[in-house]
Amino acid sequence: MVKFKVKPSQKENWRYIAFELVSNANFTDKDIVRAITGANLRLYGEVGTSGENLWLIEYNADKKSGIIRCSHKTQQKVIAALTIITKINEQDVVFNILGVSGTIKKTKEKYF
Repeated sequence: MVKFKVKPSQKENWRYIAFELVSNANFTDKDIVRAITGANLRLYGEVGTSGENLWLIEYNADKKSGIIRCSHKTQQKVIAALTIITKINEQDVVFNILGVSGTIKKTKEKYF
């Protein structure tokens, strides 16, 4: 079996976006993923969305806050897509971007 080594220069650099939801309604993590994916598809299409490598790392329904992982090259596109989300499950909502960091640990320390 052949093992491939990936050089550090070939690895993907991630950015972690901390956000909070401003809304009276409660949402599940599936609702959040559906809303983010839908907004990205509307704004950038399937090809643009696939290059962002989006992933919901963590969502706290009690505090209505979470962390999204994306490629470092597309962080501005992801933030733009988050700001156009105004409704989830027919409930008014605003995504408040708290900040961006390069590691999950630093994101939690700075913004939560």
